[in-house]
Amino acid sequence: MTQAVHSVTYYMKQLANRPMLLAALLVIPLWVIFSNFVVALAVSLLVAFLVAMIHSLRVLKKQERHEKQPGDSRPAP
Repeated sequence: MTQAVHSVTYYMKQLANRPMLLAALLVIPLWVIFSNFVVALAVSLLVAFLVAMIHSLRVLKKQERHEKQPGDSRPAP
């Protein structure tokens, strides 16, 4: 069970790293929902790049926490 959860999280992170692939996967269901391909394409691109931006910010924040030493009193640049 743990291996299955790990593989799902791995693939979700990979989708967040590849916004064009995520947009391509989102456009089909959104096309059905909106009944308009152009609107579905625009919404899927916006959502995909938003997800990629949030993922990048989380990675940068985690990296910043790991680089900062517990006894370090210097402010972060």
